[in-house]
Amino acid sequence: MTIEQILVIALAFTVAGVAKGAIGIGMPPIAIGIMTFRVPLADALALLTIPTLLTNINQAFTGGHFRPLLRRFRSMAVMSAIGVLGAGFLLGKLGSPSMIAWLGVVLTIYAAIALFAWRPVMPIAHEYWGNPLVGLASGVVAGITGMAAVPFLPYMQSLQLTRNDLVQGLGIMFLVIMVALAVALVQQNIFTQDNALGSALALAPTFLGVTIGNRIRHAASPETFRKIFLAGMLALGLNMASGLL
Repeated sequence: MTIEQILVIALAFTVAGVAKGAIGIGMPPIAIGIMTFRVPLADALALLTIPTLLTNINQAFTGGHFRPLLRRFRSMAVMSAIGVLGAGFLLGKLGSPSMIAWLGVVLTIYAAIALFAWRPVMPIAHEYWGNPLVGLASGVVAGITGMAAVPFLPYMQSLQLTRNDLVQGLGIMFLVIMVALAVALVQQNIFTQDNALGSALALAPTFLGVTIGNRIRHAASPETFRKIFLAGMLALGLNMASGLL
């Protein structure tokens, strides 16, 4: 690994950590999006594994409503894991060069939805079929691209959860998907011993970024910061998706 790649990786995890600390989401797409300028997508996905798992463990178990939220969203969590493993094992395309452009498409969709704040309302009565369906779709997308966000993030925003329940619920989903994704990475020989070491070392810039993000969240408007980094993510996604043209 070159010095340039190491610097890009450190920058990616620091910036992604800032976003995670400031608003609680955005770490995987930001980190992967920056790293893929100088690091192969497969390696970027592997490096992301440990920092994402640890930050999401904290998010999933912080808030005091872990058990009720897990009961409410267990079908979504189970189906998302099935989707990740099914896509990873059957398609076997995780981390292939062609997936960089498709990752850009996912980044664009995610950023556009979040940036323009289109939040439809999903009645609780429809969760019995919506949860597993959205979970499966989210798992398949994550199993192909390595990014967990679409479509379960906008779907969960449509459920009109309280801010704390939304953040904790997202943490639970991120955690389940990342565990399944880690299994797929190992099965495809992407998450190797070398990548595991690099992923562990990435914890330092990640939590540095989280610390900075926490301070920004208390010193400035989170909504202002959210719009800035989502606009940057949208531009980044469009640039990566241009490979499909």
